[in-house]
Amino acid sequence: MSDPVRIAVIGLGDIGARHLEIARREPACTVVAVADPSTAAAGRAERAGCAYFADYREMLDRGGIDGAIVAVPNQLHAPVAHACVEHGVHALVEKPFTDTVAAGQALVAAARAAGVRLAVGHHRRFDPATERAHALIADGAIGEILAVQCTWAARKHDTYYDVQWRREPGGGGPVLINLIHDIDLLRHLCGDIVRVHAEVGPKVRGHAVENTVAVTLRFATGAVGTALVSDATPSPWTWEAATGDNPALPASGRNAYRFMGSEGALGFPRLELWRHADVRTGSWLDPIASTAVETGSRAAIARQLAQFCRVVRGEEEPRTSGEDGLATLAATVAVLESGRTGEPVVPAC
Repeated sequence: MSDPVRIAVIGLGDIGARHLEIARREPACTVVAVADPSTAAAGRAERAGCAYFADYREMLDRGGIDGAIVAVPNQLHAPVAHACVEHGVHALVEKPFTDTVAAGQALVAAARAAGVRLAVGHHRRFDPATERAHALIADGAIGEILAVQCTWAARKHDTYYDVQWRREPGGGGPVLINLIHDIDLLRHLCGDIVRVHAEVGPKVRGHAVENTVAVTLRFATGAVGTALVSDATPSPWTWEAATGDNPALPASGRNAYRFMGSEGALGFPRLELWRHADVRTGSWLDPIASTAVETGSRAAIARQLAQFCRVVRGEEEPRTSGEDGLATLAATVAVLESGRTGEPVVPAC
């Protein structure tokens, strides 16, 4: 059996702390260090039984790290990941991959030149509902995909925005924090996005970043879609509410996506497959019934970490590579650009 991969966690905010606790339970790795300038992080490191560094550069200089989880504020993803690359440390970078497409392109090029593997933290690709939906769509269970609807809408608590970077363009706002996950899943399940057109709703919080955005999408296959994101309205329609993926958030069990094909439709992520008895000739004049599709337990972040350990060992390629994360970032940034200009935008990476 291989020795455990030596993992460091850089950034111990909400998601970084979650990564740390999951990594402590993963037998394929050992957490050897954490880096975060906050005083609370030192206590977390002590409880985890690993070394603590206020400065991630000092930690990387010390060596003894095989892979790092980068969970710092969005604007710091690029410089921290570049430091990992320079030290030959493979990195799992939380989403968004970087804060700009140009920064992402430079990071991908640097990692390729250094032979360092980058994975991007779009953990929903590891959820069993996603894996099952991918197989159903690929096997033609709903025929050719014609359209998709996606919603992420919830009212975040006011103190969520006490963290300054969440209020600032370039990293904050629900497009880069939340919708980017949905954009990634839509790319994964429907193919590349080739055009977006966004409308920005009222800024009820008074911050510089958006609260509510509606987007139309065109995919390379010719399929079309809509996506709605808002962090200012009470709603049961989010991925987290549908799946219980985040234990800190109450579950509703309501689908947040609808995939519509030429022979059926799929409610997701609860996986309700809707079809006529005769999938070829059935019409609105005929009854349509749903079939529940079974999935396994969630634990997507834990499964992502286990795969990252195999990536670090060179046994597998990342499920979401730096190049793939960059393409998702480009489509997401295009949403922000379209919202700013009011014009359709073609993602470019």
